[in-house]
Amino acid sequence: MIKNKLIILSLIGLSFISCNLKNGKIENIRKGELNPTVELIKVEEKKFILDSNTAPQPQYTQLYQDSSYKRKFTFLNTYTNSIYIYDYETAEYIREISYDKEGPNGIQRPMGYLIKNLDSIYIFDQLTNSLILSNDDGKVKNKISLIGDKDPKNTEWSLSYPQYYPLTVAPLIETTQELLFTGMYAWAIPDSLLEKFHFTSRIDLSSSKVSFGHGYPATLYGSEFNWDDPIYTAVYSDLHPDGNKLIYSFPVSHDLYLANLDSSLYKTFYGGSNFAGTISSLEEKKSSPSHAEMGVHIAGTDLYGGIKYDKYRKVYYRFLRNAMSDVSKDSNWKEKPLSVIIMDKDFNYLGETNIGTLKNYNWENSFVSKEGLNIEYLHENDINEVYLSLHIFVPEEI
Repeated sequence: MIKNKLIILSLIGLSFISCNLKNGKIENIRKGELNPTVELIKVEEKKFILDSNTAPQPQYTQLYQDSSYKRKFTFLNTYTNSIYIYDYETAEYIREISYDKEGPNGIQRPMGYLIKNLDSIYIFDQLTNSLILSNDDGKVKNKISLIGDKDPKNTEWSLSYPQYYPLTVAPLIETTQELLFTGMYAWAIPDSLLEKFHFTSRIDLSSSKVSFGHGYPATLYGSEFNWDDPIYTAVYSDLHPDGNKLIYSFPVSHDLYLANLDSSLYKTFYGGSNFAGTISSLEEKKSSPSHAEMGVHIAGTDLYGGIKYDKYRKVYYRFLRNAMSDVSKDSNWKEKPLSVIIMDKDFNYLGETNIGTLKNYNWENSFVSKEGLNIEYLHENDINEVYLSLHIFVPEEI
């Protein structure tokens, strides 16, 4: 049963009601009413040559600026337990940073990282659910448990602490004093946890103390809804330009949720598509749908993705995995069209562009540079996996 307290908290500060919520359905009441003035245009492609141990679609990438103000494009090779470094400007390979899998410097299952500098590299080890501070010599300097020092092999920790699956589009975020790391509750969240489960960890850089904040809105994930898969419960976040707020994009909501780092209250803004329809949850009686049923539902449902702020152009980009029409058990949800919604700094709709399908673009590897929005492009004819390719897009007036 949805708690009255949560309903009140979710409604505080609403700029306007953008969707109706009823019987497991989230309606887009602004569908067909939005007027586009901007579209996304591809302006450049960058290709990074890969070695024989590396494939496209890496787990995680990061663009960072070194001490000499040169931009480096890096990505994680989980096969070799290493981070590859390239010159972003020239796409030339520079070096790799390798880590042991065992022993005092072991990082058993790296899944994401944040390079502050080459002496301070924070790496998330999924197997131990810890954030490990290391350097470019592969030396471990500190380990910070993200599950309160609980045994990672005892899965009861997942009832109290978020599960993390870091992505380039939803990365570890550095602020002046801490790291922000947004996770999720992977399956259907019960009402008994809804009020107390928080998915964003805050790691103090000076003390290594970990605290948690922000939770699922009951108006999206309460008992009225059945979102029994990580594709629905994933949480995408980006830092607001004022540096003290996080913007959240939930896959099942046409709205965006804005929260101060020190507050549990959300303010919502419409951030939806002119074409997305009603988002309906799984049938309530189907607590464990079959693989085929889940595939049909995913293929036929509009699902939002990451939200990225472009400080160079003062716009937001939000990904949308559009619903396919005429879906069946034979439908491949990788054929879903992929769109990018563009909003101004106040979340006003500017337009949206369909850039291809999920087969064409690994949208989870996306980031903003001064050149534009970088999205990993998947070349169908690159059967030998020679390149990691980035398409760069910029918004232009129609």
